[in-house]
Amino acid sequence: MQLLFKPRDAAYLGSGDLPFGKFEDTSLWEPITTNLEKGAEMFPDKAMFKVGDRDGNVVESYTYAETNAWANRVANGLAQGFGINKGDKVGMYMLNCSEHVISIIAIHKCGGVQVPVNKDEKGERLAYVINYSDMRALIIDEGSIPFIEEIGDSLEHLEVIFVTVDSPPETIGGIKALPFSEFNSYDDTNPGVDVTTSDMERCMFTSGTTGMPKGVARDHGGVIMTVRSYLQQQGIRSDDVLMSILSLGHANAQVMCLFSAMAAGGTAVFFPRFSASNFWKWAAGCDATCVNMLGAVAEYLWAAPESEWDQKHNIRILLGSPAPRNLKEFQERFGVRVIDGYGSTEMGMVLWKDPEDHRPGSSGFPMEGYYVELRNPEDIDAVVRPFWDSTDDITPPDDAKGLLFVKPLVPHTTLNEYFKDERRTREAFDDEGFFNSDDLFARGIDGRYYFVGRFSRIRVSGENVDPVAVGDEAMQYPAIQEAIAVGIRLPNVSDDEIKLCVTLKAGEEFDPIEFSKWMAERVIVAMVPRFIEVYEDGFPVTATQKVKVAEIKEITDNTWDRNETGLKFSARK
Repeated sequence: MQLLFKPRDAAYLGSGDLPFGKFEDTSLWEPITTNLEKGAEMFPDKAMFKVGDRDGNVVESYTYAETNAWANRVANGLAQGFGINKGDKVGMYMLNCSEHVISIIAIHKCGGVQVPVNKDEKGERLAYVINYSDMRALIIDEGSIPFIEEIGDSLEHLEVIFVTVDSPPETIGGIKALPFSEFNSYDDTNPGVDVTTSDMERCMFTSGTTGMPKGVARDHGGVIMTVRSYLQQQGIRSDDVLMSILSLGHANAQVMCLFSAMAAGGTAVFFPRFSASNFWKWAAGCDATCVNMLGAVAEYLWAAPESEWDQKHNIRILLGSPAPRNLKEFQERFGVRVIDGYGSTEMGMVLWKDPEDHRPGSSGFPMEGYYVELRNPEDIDAVVRPFWDSTDDITPPDDAKGLLFVKPLVPHTTLNEYFKDERRTREAFDDEGFFNSDDLFARGIDGRYYFVGRFSRIRVSGENVDPVAVGDEAMQYPAIQEAIAVGIRLPNVSDDEIKLCVTLKAGEEFDPIEFSKWMAERVIVAMVPRFIEVYEDGFPVTATQKVKVAEIKEITDNTWDRNETGLKFSARK
């Protein structure tokens, strides 16, 4: 299939060229690491990636030749030394670091399937991901050791753990442990494993509706699909420096920083944490030209005190999902062009705004390789026909809103399966091959799509969170009888907040602070509710005994707000 690579206005293009082409002919697509191998020959001394420390200093830098050679040693070590064959699962559970970058590339090269584990998973959920994925090897940093020790007795398939320190314990949770430097003795030539774009590339676990995460299996073609769109829409070229403060355990940092830099012959820079007050200073220090945001990052940047670094940087374009609500003021203050878009773990980037399009509020147009339509949430066989003119009224009428259904047009570019879950995989697509995104949009007669909200899922701090999973976890607390979690969108904030609505068992007392601490020990930080309300007389219900969801979403005088107590939980840093 031939895909059009749309031209960009020169104002939105980086300098340099695209040494490996525009990826227009899908029949010629190869796994992304072939571009690294070509780059190692064409420009061996050019920086491929850099890593910063917690204070924003760039402390490591690796050329294309060094990156390729190191990744080859790890890939050959996994295959020859530890029997990792094509299709075997290899996990990564760590903060952003050079070993994380190399592990991703090496797993590609040896034909393995990467299983990125959210750095904030712990306990039962962490054990579930490791076991359910059939992971044979796991690569971790030193800070992850206690979390693996805690669940070691429950791990079923894991054979070896590699740790990014020189002298790890001999075993972790009873499983053999070795230093990551164990790979240094292996050959640094390209492994030559026959990997194609139709082979599985990742099994990434995202929020599940049964309480545990579900594994989203994607093929190598999905990487190329999103990368080509990123190069096109963001105007990426070989002189660009792509910076990420997002976790390499997420697709955004991998695909739209590491892999996009690799495809353009550019450079990627990773920091292990986000700092709103130092963001632009760090960007200037690493010469970044492009960066991505998720969730409420834009709000945090806007709320930070004004600084000399606000425009003392080289970032020209920024992908925001979503873009900040005060878009014009944000762009003027920081001197950047912000582009909105929409994507998902299952489908990749489906909608993208053109940088030349300055009409605010939309997520843009469908990308090539996808066909999309809106359907009535009450009757998903009924397609919502566009009639709303967004130039007259920016607020869409209810009749213009619908669930976004996505039909992939290029094989091996979107969800391959929900790992080991045939039923869920069948249910994910209808008979015509459309995927239900579970997100509400409105479409204008101009063809632009406008995000309205989540239908059943919610998004907290850039993480997709299933409210059913939050409620199920909360009901494990001894005092709680029933629990319903709902998402609340506060004014001028792009992300959701969780409100947990509970009823209590007879005679039980409930301390929301103690409950929150209990919850934080069991789940990722994004699943710990900000708001809690106890319904002493039961949840409000309709005449047919259905819970009045709109009513329990209200913030009342009886709603406890964790922010007012000063109780905070931090993601692992």
